[in-house]
Amino acid sequence: MKQRSRAQIRLIVLAFAGLGALLALLLWQGLRRGSAVRVGIPRTPAAYGAAMLLQTPSAQYRCTLGSTAAAVKDALEAGDLDAALLPYELAQSAAGCRICAVAGYDPLLLLTREEEIAGLSDLSGARITLTDALRGTRQERWLRALLRQAEVRCELVYGSEGALMICAAEDAEALLRQNAGWRVCLSFAEAWRKALASNPPAGLCLAVRQDYLDKAGTDYAAFLRALERSMQYSDEKRKKTSAMAAAAGLADSEEMADALYPWLDYVFLTGEQMEAALNAG
Repeated sequence: MKQRSRAQIRLIVLAFAGLGALLALLLWQGLRRGSAVRVGIPRTPAAYGAAMLLQTPSAQYRCTLGSTAAAVKDALEAGDLDAALLPYELAQSAAGCRICAVAGYDPLLLLTREEEIAGLSDLSGARITLTDALRGTRQERWLRALLRQAEVRCELVYGSEGALMICAAEDAEALLRQNAGWRVCLSFAEAWRKALASNPPAGLCLAVRQDYLDKAGTDYAAFLRALERSMQYSDEKRKKTSAMAAAAGLADSEEMADALYPWLDYVFLTGEQMEAALNAG
């Protein structure tokens, strides 16, 4: 009887120990979920490089796709997100936030239906339409500075029609979606690099809430490494990136993502390189 009682006691002790271990595991997982970095990613071609983050679940970060960059910025400022990938102007103006990395150069593109454009010099004497969304923006300012420094004399007008159209990546996607013969023929970020022998102005930026940065730990460091890996992978894998961008909801289709892929940049800049991109233009 005594041996049976001791065996029963041992079983009870082991049962309680197992229950305690299970509760500890559940508590740890709950804490992990609570500390994971909440990241917003807008639906824009400029964010194709982050497609892997949306497609790969992690206990250390949770990436959410937002309908627009403005909506993602609102969520970041409201404290619903810890960090977000935003166009430079939105990232720079996000209240209570700091830019911690650059994940792409400014995606300003030239589209045409019939013209053959190989470089900036082919724009001399041309009449080029800028979308109204560019009026008064930083993008327009650095575009004009580039054309001036490259000594390209052309006429820039605003509107929605023209033989040559200059627009941001989102509007380029909308033109391609019309299936009206439009095609991208020039990236002004690449033209900047060739003409001025320096990195172009920053486009997509990682904006992080300052109150989160003050207590950020290993989860944030893991997210930064994952973002860098995602950009490197996207830079090397065109077809797979296009497929992931479509699957993640960043593009209408794999074909659309593939059409825009070669005109975008996939970089991860911090420190001095980041500052140079932020100050360019």
